Amino acid sequence: MRKLLFTLTAVLFISTIIYSQPLQPYGFPDAMNKINILKYDVNGFKSFTYNLDSFPGFPGFPKHITGTTFEGSIFCNMDSDPEMEIVVNIAYTVQAFKLDGSSVPGWPKTVSSYALEGAPAFGDIDGDGYGEIVVTNHGLVSGGFIYAYKRDGTLCTGFPINHGYSSRTPVLADVNNDGKMEIIVNLRNPAKEYIYKGDGTVLTGWPKTLNSVPGSSAAVGDIDGDNIPEIIAESYYSVYAWKPNGDSIPGFPFSMPGGYVNSYSSPVLADINGDGYREIIFGTHLSGGGGNLYVLKRDGTVMTGWPKSTSQWIYGPPSIGYIDNDNYLDITVGDQIGGANSDYVYAWDRNGNPLTGFPVGPVNAVNCQVVLADIDGDNLTELVFDDNTYSTLTGFGQYLAYNHDGTPVSGWPIITTGTTFFTTPCFTDMNRNGILDMVGSGIEGTAPNQFVNEYLWNTGIAYHYSKIYNPMWQYNARHNGVFGDIPPILGIQNSGNDVPDKFELMQNYPNPFNPTTNIKYRVSNNSFVTLRVYDILGKEVTTLVNGFKKAGTYDVKFDAGKLSSGIYFYRINAGDFSDTKIMTLIK
Repeated sequence: MRKLLFTLTAVLFISTIIYSQPLQPYGFPDAMNKINILKYDVNGFKSFTYNLDSFPGFPGFPKHITGTTFEGSIFCNMDSDPEMEIVVNIAYTVQAFKLDGSSVPGWPKTVSSYALEGAPAFGDIDGDGYGEIVVTNHGLVSGGFIYAYKRDGTLCTGFPINHGYSSRTPVLADVNNDGKMEIIVNLRNPAKEYIYKGDGTVLTGWPKTLNSVPGSSAAVGDIDGDNIPEIIAESYYSVYAWKPNGDSIPGFPFSMPGGYVNSYSSPVLADINGDGYREIIFGTHLSGGGGNLYVLKRDGTVMTGWPKSTSQWIYGPPSIGYIDNDNYLDITVGDQIGGANSDYVYAWDRNGNPLTGFPVGPVNAVNCQVVLADIDGDNLTELVFDDNTYSTLTGFGQYLAYNHDGTPVSGWPIITTGTTFFTTPCFTDMNRNGILDMVGSGIEGTAPNQFVNEYLWNTGIAYHYSKIYNPMWQYNARHNGVFGDIPPILGIQNSGNDVPDKFELMQNYPNPFNPTTNIKYRVSNNSFVTLRVYDILGKEVTTLVNGFKKAGTYDVKFDAGKLSSGIYFYRINAGDFSDTKIMTLIK
C-alpha cells in the first residue's frame, strides 16, 4: 500500500511539473549571479545555467507594483527633456516612469470601476502638438470606459467616455486628415467598431456593426494606395475593412473557411509581395486545435501560398520584418496552448516557404508579438518573445531569443521575476546615449495576489534604429499595426523656443552622408507640415513629418540604412510654403 501511495504521489508530482512548467532550482545563485535550473521538455529533464545579470538594470528598476498587465509597455516622451519615459497599465493604475525609476510628475493615474485593458496608447488626439495617453478598462462581462490624459496627468476634455466593454488595446490614427488622432476601439455587446474624435464624440459614419464579438485591436493604414487610411478590424468570424467615412471596402468582410475563427491576433499591414499595396496579415485558430496565418490582399482575396498552418492556436499579432537578410519581407508568429512545452515560433518568407531553421521550439506558449530586432550587435535580425514559464518555487520567468537561422541567441534567455507571458518587450535607446535598452515585465504570483516587476535593462549593444522592426507592441505607441511606421527616437524635436520670422528648409547635414543625416526646418506659424524624401525617379521613399506643428525650429533625423547610394530629394510643404533640396547618400 505504501509503495502504491508513493508511486501515485510521484506520478502526481511529475505531472504537476510537466503541466505548470516550473523552473526547479539546484540552489542559490553563485558568486557571478548564475543559477542552475532544471527544466522539462518533451525529451525529459535538462539542466541549464542562466546568468541573472545578463543585462544590467537601470538604477531604480525593477518597479514592484501590485496588479497585473498584458500586451506590454510603451515608451514615449512625457516631458520636456529628450529622454524617453515608460508608460504601462497595471491593474487600476496607469504608471509613467522616468529613467531613474521615479514617477513622471502627475502620475500614476487611477481609474475607477474596472481594471485596465491591454497597453496604453500615445498620440496627439487634440491637435495641440503634444501626445496624450489613451487607455481603456472594462468589467468581467460588461461595462467600461475610455480615458485620455494630458502628459501632466490631467483628463482631456470629453473624457472619460462611458463606452462599454471593449477588448484589448486602443488604436490611435488620424483617419480624417484633420491633424488630430482619432481613437479606434471595439465594443463586444452589441458587437461594433467605434471611432471617437479627440473631444470624445463619435466620428460621423460610425460605429459599424460586426457579425460577432471582437477580441482584437484594429489596424489602421492605407491598403489601396490612395493615401487615405483604411480601418481593419476583426470579429470572431470575419475580417472587415472600411474607409474613414464607414464605407465598406469591396471584398470585405472576409470569413475564414473550415471553422477557423479570430480571437486576439490583431492584424498587421505590410506590402508583403512588393506590389505597392499593403496586405493584411493575421492569425486564426480552430476550436479543435491548430491555427492558420493568413495574408489577405486589398480586395479581400487570399494571397497565393497562404494561409500557413500552425500546430496550436495563434493569439499574438504576427510580426513583419527582414529576418533572413535577402531584402524581402518575412513573417513570424508564435502559437500557444497551456500546460506543456508543445508550442513553436514560425517564420516564413513572403511566398509562404518556411525559413531555414524554423519553426523553433518546442517552447512554452507565446501569447504576444514576436519582436524583430538586432539585439546583439551582429547587424542581423533576432527574434525575442514572451514565454509562459513560471516557477512557484523560484519565481522566475524568461524572455527567449533566437537568431535569424533558428539557433538560440547567446546570453539568453533573460530571467525575470514572474512570467513574461502576454507582455511584449520594448527595444529602443531610452536615454539617447547610442546604446540599446530593453523594457520588459514579469508578472509574479497568482490571482488575486499578483505583482508586476517592470524592468529597464541596458543591453550594452549599439543602438541601430534601422534594425528594429517593431520596437513595441504593434509597431509604435499608437499601435496602428503598420509595418514601417516607426518614428525614429532621435527624430523630431523642437530645437528652440524662438519663433522664426519665416518658413525655411535648410540643407541637410552632413551631406554627403552615410547612413544618417539631419534635416532642419523652421515654421513661422502653426501649420500642417509634411516632409517627404524621394529618389532620383521621383518615387517617395519615406515620410518624415506629417502633422500639425507649432511655430518653431525642428530637427529631423533621416536614416537611409536600407537605401542604395545615390541622389535623393527632400520636400517640405507647410501652409502655402514649399521647398525642395538635394542630398547625397554615399555608402
